Amino acid sequence: MLISRLTRTSRSAALPPLPPLTRGRAVDLFADDTGAATAEYAVATMATVVDFGHTLS
Repeated sequence: MLISRLTRTSRSAALPPLPPLTRGRAVDLFADDTGAATAEYAVATMATVVDFGHTLS
C-alpha cells in the first residue's frame, strides 16, 4: 500500500499543471456527449443492483 501511494505521488509530480478552464475550452470539452449513455447505463445498473440487494434481505 505504501509503495503504490509513493508511486502515485511521483507520477502526479511529473505531470504538467492543467491549463485554466476558459469558456472556449469548456465548450470544446463539454460540447460532445460521447460516453454520456455509458455513464447513464452504469448509474442505472448500479441502482438496479442496490435495489435488488435490498429486496433479497
